[in-house]
Amino acid sequence: MDLKRMLRDRKFYLAVLVSLLGILAGTSWPQTEKKTVLATGTFLTLTADALKSKAVLFLLPLTAVFPYGDEYLRERQGKFQRFLLTRRGRREYCLDKLVTTALSGALVWGIAVFLSTLFFFLLFFAREQIWNRPTEAVRELLSVTGRICLIASALASQSAVCAIVGGTVYLAFGLPFVLFYSCVILRDRYLERLYCIDPAEWISASQNWGEGRLGLWLFLLLLAFGSAALHALALGHALREI
Repeated sequence: MDLKRMLRDRKFYLAVLVSLLGILAGTSWPQTEKKTVLATGTFLTLTADALKSKAVLFLLPLTAVFPYGDEYLRERQGKFQRFLLTRRGRREYCLDKLVTTALSGALVWGIAVFLSTLFFFLLFFAREQIWNRPTEAVRELLSVTGRICLIASALASQSAVCAIVGGTVYLAFGLPFVLFYSCVILRDRYLERLYCIDPAEWISASQNWGEGRLGLWLFLLLLAFGSAALHALALGHALREI
């Protein structure tokens, strides 16, 4: 039910549009001469490289929380939360809210990546060399997209926690962004060797994270599931008062 409501909300599609514009803004465009032959898989590498740009890094904590981070507050202020609890039960209500919130940020960026890849495909594929299965380019794009979706999922859940605990939209949308960029600033200015706290490194994975970047994947999975668990605790505590 919550997922259907989110997909019908204009906020979701606005977040997708802004994310898509961020990817395009962070793109390093190739040469535009008509006779220039591009490398195989250019449309894939363009998207993967754009996802590591500063534009995407800036917009990620904003668009990930925008579709559903404040939904608890909207339901409470609209005074139909008690009706939903009576109709669906607390367990189903909580589970629906947890899953939809965690998926919201990931869906926004997953769709934005798909649309940008499709755009680059239509724009540059005809100018590329003969297709020869650029498996490395495909693997890199899928890896970067997966990491961004996990980060976006964690941010969305954190936003929901801020909405429940803080009780204001400003905290729901602002605090995840502040915490996200605080980690970036800490690493850039004070803790250069502590790359594990840097969200930009979570996306680019340029440092040593073990074989197959397994350490990074485990870290991001724990971050996403840990944020969802905090959301569950905050939501369960808040519903006791209703």
